[in-house]
This record gives sequence, structure tokens and C-alpha cells, in this order.
Amino acid sequence: MFQVFRSFSTELKFYLIMNAFFCFGGALSGVFQSVFLWKLDKTYSLLAHYSLYWSASIIISSIVCSWIARKTSPIITLRFGFLFYLFTYLIILIFHNNLQDHIMLLGGTTGLAMSLYYIGVHMAVLDLTTNEKRDSFLYIQGVLNTVGGVVAPLLAGILISQFNGMIGYYVVFIATCVFFFISFLISLKVKGSPISSKSYFWEVIKEPSREWKKMYSVMFADGIVSGVYSTFLITMITFKVAGGELNLGVFNTAAEVVSILAFMMLAKFSNPDYRIGIFAIGSVSILLGSVLLSVSPVLISLIIFAIIQPVAGNMINTSMNAMIYASIERDPDYKNRRLDYIIIREIPLGVGRIIGVIFFLTMRKYLNIDHLLPISFSIFPIVYVLMIPTLYIVWKKPGHAVAAGK
Repeated sequence: MFQVFRSFSTELKFYLIMNAFFCFGGALSGVFQSVFLWKLDKTYSLLAHYSLYWSASIIISSIVCSWIARKTSPIITLRFGFLFYLFTYLIILIFHNNLQDHIMLLGGTTGLAMSLYYIGVHMAVLDLTTNEKRDSFLYIQGVLNTVGGVVAPLLAGILISQFNGMIGYYVVFIATCVFFFISFLISLKVKGSPISSKSYFWEVIKEPSREWKKMYSVMFADGIVSGVYSTFLITMITFKVAGGELNLGVFNTAAEVVSILAFMMLAKFSNPDYRIGIFAIGSVSILLGSVLLSVSPVLISLIIFAIIQPVAGNMINTSMNAMIYASIERDPDYKNRRLDYIIIREIPLGVGRIIGVIFFLTMRKYLNIDHLLPISFSIFPIVYVLMIPTLYIVWKKPGHAVAAGK
């Protein structure tokens, strides 16, 4: 892996280092932000509404972000993304105890930050890699981005546990702001490439690649899970079972170590032909791990889940992203249209997130608060398993396999 890193250009090295600092800052606060919001109302409603607002914000702001990318370059939008991520934590620090009254502002700013950042990231992956090598690149990038996450959750957990009340959270959030600003400074070394100022948005809507059109339902389903399960359910159930911030930090550090090992192993054996199988194994594994932890919320179940979740999560996310990138490349004119595909992707994904949150809030209305977390934690991963047949039809069914090989 180090030999591969040394072979990269100077600009690409700065790109990876920049993201490593960003991921370290995000790992410091990401897990504990959900706990912080939960402590403000203890009903999960605030967490759900926060997820609802940032999901809607991504859809609304993506068109503006694509316009910025065309007028400047995708790396500029990524740079703005760092600043707006920093601003989200400043909002938390400014309003802290009254944050529930400004949750729409926090969610809206977070969605804008995510839209700006991920436009730059997705465009970089498309421009720097090819379909044949993309799985390995994604896994290697995952290793580099996860290394900082090994230390960050434990460090944050120790800091938070050393202070009374919410003071520890504020210390961690300030540290996150510092790392995001460092990421912004490093990003000044990454110039990026400008793209065509012409938009092909409606052309892609009307005439996308055949695989992309069939991936809409998959992206929608992925959004249902990512809007709730990946956003805060994992954090909250591990927090409940682990019993406190320090133990949550230990858990996430252990999970990051397992994640690094998973990335390295999967990078070694990655192959575009294995994507469906890898996704299927990850989906079934994360469902079984979630059911086990929900039914038996004890330490041994948490340990088993800590081993399963990082590996299964990497298998699901990397395979999914690789298939999405591949479906974009099926378009003969994808070089000019790739940004429009990235923007349009946020529509089914964002709608799925909103539907997922609405479903969770409906469950919140009818379920006892003590039953809500374990039941929802078991239900949402089922969606991943239901996605397997659709992915098989798109990529493996005779006739589609031929198209995939073009």
C-alpha cells in the first residue's frame, strides 16, 4: 500500500492527506454529535428531524453546488465543503443548550456542506480511477481515511469523560473545527481540473445509461437506510449497550481497527466481478449482526457487532459506490455528463433518506421509547438484503452482463 501511495503524484498525495485530516476531525465528533443531540431531548425526535433537514438540504442545494463547480472547479466546491462543515460545529458551539430551536439551521448547513464536499470527492474518484482499478483505489483510500479514526473516537471519549456536563463535548467540537480548517489549508495545494460550463442535467434525466436508469431504485433504497440507520441508530445502540462516552470511544476505535484490516483484505481481493457477491455477504452479515445486538444487548453481542459492522459496511458501501460509478461510465458521453450524474444521484438518495426518517418518526409515534431503538435497528438493514435481487438483475442477468462488459 505504501508503494502505491509513493507512486501517486504530489497533488494526489495532498488530496489523500487533506481527506485524512478531514476524516480525523470528523471521527473526533461524528459519533458524539449524535449523542450530544440525543441528550438535548432523549426521545430520538431531534436526531430524526436533524437527519430530515440535512437530507432535504442536500437535494435543494445540489443544483447550486453544481453551478459553483462548473464556474470554478469541483475541488473548489470541496474546499467550500470544509468551511461549511466547520460552520456546522460553530452553530453547535454558539447555540449549544438551545440547539433544538435551531435544528433546521444546523441540518440545512450540514446538507449544504455535504453537497459541496461530496461533489468534489465523487468527481475526483471518477477522474483519478478507472472501473477496473476503482475497487482497489476505494479500499486503499478507505485505509488512509480510517487510520485517523482509530485514535480519534477514543481520544474524544477520554476528553468528554474528563469534564462535567457538556464541557467535554465543546472541547471535542472545537478540536474538530481546527482539523477542518487544517484540511482547508492543505486543500489549497490541490488545484484540481475545471470542467465544462455546459450542463447536461436534462439530457441525463431523459437519456441516461441503461444501468443508471435501473439503479434509481437501488439508490433510493440505500437512502432509506443511510438516512437513519447509518446516521444515528448505530451510534445510539452502541452508546446504550457500551454505557457511556468513554466506552463508546473504545468501541469505535476497535471498529476502526477492524475497518482498516477489512479495507486492506478487500483491496487485495477486489474485482469488479465480485461486487454483487461482496455486497450480498455484507448485507446479510450486517442484518444478522443488527438482529443479534437488538435481541441480546449485552457486551458479547456488542463485540460481535463491532467485528461484523465495519467489515460488512465496507463491503456494502464500496461495492455500491463502484457500481454507481460504473453505471455512469456506461454513458458514451460520461466525460461531459459525469457531474450531472453525480447531482442527479442525490435525488433518489435524498428522497430515500427523507422516507426513511418519516418511517422512523412514524415508528416513534406508535412504539414505546424503550422498544423503538432495538426494533428500528433490526428493521432498517433488511432493506440492504432486499436490494440484492435488483443489483443482480442490473449487473448479472443475461443481456445486462453484456452491457456491463462494454
